[in-house]
Amino acid sequence: MSFWSTSTGEAINTNPTSFEIEGGGKFAPIPAGTKVLAIIENASRRKTQDGLAEYVEIKWAILRPEPYKNRKIFQKVWCLDYDPTVTDVTKAKAKRDKALKMLAAIDANAGGLLQRSGEEPSDISLASALTNKQMVIGLNTWDDRDTKKPAGNWVYYVAEKTAEISVVTADDVKKQQENVSRQIDYEIPF
Repeated sequence: MSFWSTSTGEAINTNPTSFEIEGGGKFAPIPAGTKVLAIIENASRRKTQDGLAEYVEIKWAILRPEPYKNRKIFQKVWCLDYDPTVTDVTKAKAKRDKALKMLAAIDANAGGLLQRSGEEPSDISLASALTNKQMVIGLNTWDDRDTKKPAGNWVYYVAEKTAEISVVTADDVKKQQENVSRQIDYEIPF
């Protein structure tokens, strides 16, 4: 059998110009309000593409519940510089303050080494203090700007690893959407 044969012996076209793998990487976002047990796989400093702003990036891997096991969540913690997408200085400062509190809570759940040092965290200190630490994270969704449909998840909550985990179901999401729709209907004056 040739290298260019499939496991069933089928010959591969020798002049393919395109190919698409079906399935794969497209996951629907985890429903907003779900709390999962996760582990930090990586924590490091990152720069924006233009190199002008820096933030902490945390890569989470979900451990439980089973339907989401091994899903990855990437969290940008804008505690080093202001988020360049926020143009209002007051809002940028408020976002940085929240991010700093989020990093402090993550650090506290991981043993508190970063805060005890009293210094701005480096790549090495982030990695050594946070990597392989488990905690419960709460997830929310962000919407695709074009379709206005949920496109991904962001971390809105952290707690110690013994905190309760909870799964928001598709039915829960549908009920939330219906409640919002009813509230909007009541607020329209015609």
